[in-house]
Amino acid sequence: MPARLLALILAVVLVVTLATPAKAEAFDVLTGLAIAGAVVIVLVLVAYLVIANVEGDKRVEQRREVWLACAGERCVTLPGATARAAFATPTPEAP
Repeated sequence: MPARLLALILAVVLVVTLATPAKAEAFDVLTGLAIAGAVVIVLVLVAYLVIANVEGDKRVEQRREVWLACAGERCVTLPGATARAAFATPTPEAP
């Protein structure tokens, strides 16, 4: 019985210790400015990412296909339609 009573007293002391509020400390002005600055940076970053994501859909429609042809160290870029026409192989016709 004394072990249970001791355990109960220790549990009560632990709960009371954890439940009491911490001692209030002065709030430093520089800490407040740092927190406010971090919040502003996060908001600007989120706004930038949202705007970039919305505007990105419009740029996808303007994408054009480009082929890259290299021979040795010389490379040439061709628009997709021109490259398809230039490199199209004629299909043999059946007799």
